Amino acid sequence: MNSAENIMKQTQQYRTVNMELIALFVAALCIVVVFHESVFLDLQTQKLLLTQQGCRDISSLGLAPKHEASGCSIIARYSPGFMGSDRTILLDDDRFVTLSSAAVLANVDTHEALPDTPDQKRAQHILWGVLATLFSTAMMMVYGTYRENRQRRTKQEGKPSCP
Repeated sequence: MNSAENIMKQTQQYRTVNMELIALFVAALCIVVVFHESVFLDLQTQKLLLTQQGCRDISSLGLAPKHEASGCSIIARYSPGFMGSDRTILLDDDRFVTLSSAAVLANVDTHEALPDTPDQKRAQHILWGVLATLFSTAMMMVYGTYRENRQRRTKQEGKPSCP
């Protein structure tokens, strides 16, 4: 009987380690996926004030900038990048276009909403799937811990006390 209990304890110990390793692997995989898709989730709709060169560049891409008294502007999904480098806009067909630093005079947040591109919709679905996966993994970990603690309590209560 003692050897059967030892085998059962060893099996439970391996299951616990396996569950923790699986949860760690799933969490790491989810983080990698979110980082990969974050390029589509970070873009904000902004109004860009462009130089004359910027207006010509945007017009050559098939976009129609608005000509105003102060210059021209366009509303786009824009990422200014880190420290002003890598200024990119996302076009409706999911192409990224990098603008030169001389093309953009200023960028201003706007409340105008542009429809999501297909890749942005896909990234949002992936994000929700990742959140659901992490939630279900956490629930499995909580249930596994609860079940293990309950089995320990049951074994301790069921043992006859020695005088």
